[in-house]
Amino acid sequence: MRFSFRLAAGKRERKRRRTVVKPEWKIFIPENVLMEILPRLPAKSLMRFKCVSKLWYSLISSRYLTNIFHKSSSSTQGRRLFMSLVDKEMNYNYALVSSSRDSVPVISPYDSVPVFDLDQYLDMRGIEGCFVNALRGLVCFRIGTRVRICNLTTRQHVTLPILRPITVAKPIDNVWNYFGHDPVHDEYKVFSTVWEMSEEERVVRSEHHVLVLGPEASWRNTQNTITPPPHRPYSQGISINNVLYYGAWVDKNRCVVMSFDMRSEEFTLIELPLEAGIVWNTSPANLMNYKGKLAVYEYSSVLNSGSMDLWVVKDAGKSQWSNKKTIDLPIFQTRSLAMSNGVLIHATNHSCEIRLSSKEINIHNPHSVIYDLEKNKITRHIQVMNLFDSFCICKFLDVTFWDDIESIMYLET
Repeated sequence: MRFSFRLAAGKRERKRRRTVVKPEWKIFIPENVLMEILPRLPAKSLMRFKCVSKLWYSLISSRYLTNIFHKSSSSTQGRRLFMSLVDKEMNYNYALVSSSRDSVPVISPYDSVPVFDLDQYLDMRGIEGCFVNALRGLVCFRIGTRVRICNLTTRQHVTLPILRPITVAKPIDNVWNYFGHDPVHDEYKVFSTVWEMSEEERVVRSEHHVLVLGPEASWRNTQNTITPPPHRPYSQGISINNVLYYGAWVDKNRCVVMSFDMRSEEFTLIELPLEAGIVWNTSPANLMNYKGKLAVYEYSSVLNSGSMDLWVVKDAGKSQWSNKKTIDLPIFQTRSLAMSNGVLIHATNHSCEIRLSSKEINIHNPHSVIYDLEKNKITRHIQVMNLFDSFCICKFLDVTFWDDIESIMYLET
């Protein structure tokens, strides 16, 4: 009897111990410490941590942390490869593929060069239309006259207001855009040009507008002091030190390069080198970044000589160019890519780097070669997953490659 009483008393004692409520301890992390920790975390984790509190949501969505994360990612993260494919006849037939975040490239047994596989389909609401360009983890698309900015990391997108020109009629087909960044004011700008052609195929007039990304954004005229001549862009632009360069027509038979400063919004007309004899719609030529300077290249003789010609701008304001520089390319790769119907040479978003590909994309095994003009060697092979199911009846594909890092930028509407 004495034993059972002690047992019952012990049970009551343990029960009382279990019901003891301990005081709650709140851990306070100073804001400056948070700002040191958060940029070091993966973007996917930061998106989840927005739910922790209003303070964390505000910090992670701030432009300040976005810029710190961008600088940190640029130095520590590997850059993902992307490819955009658009059916030129049916813009709704669109695909966006990329390399996986943690993929390790295999080494080609033929030339000991890394081979990157683009095997990830990016299926995201809002991705459609014509690819414009990518910038700091954001991607710009155009659907008719509408422009859309997408963040592939946060899976957020914003559709910009429709541009309504004042003097130019029917801009549906005659519209051109570029997405840029002004680092001085930390502004993301969408640049847009619309133009009107005469029956003699002359540019009658053109309008130039800018939209600064942000809440209640709207289009406005560019704030240039000198009005540029009426022109229509021809080539997709490239940005060097936050200045946009693009090939353009200013007359029926006059081809030039136009520059647009993303900060001052001033235009400069640059005459092409006479020696090059470039006509945008007939010459296999384009613009590229060569050691931090604008360059124009022409490759009409690449299949015969295995080389391309290059001119580097010396003084944009005076339209002064360097003497012609002939660069030898890997002849075996050039001819093997051209076996179908010629070869295309595209500039990448890196200095001194070009991409060699076949004119006709092989949808069963699309393949490209990245070549460094400064190192004079192939640096990457790019292979793409089988695209037969999506583009089996497609005749004309618009293909664009780029590489970029992740962005946590919150797109305000």
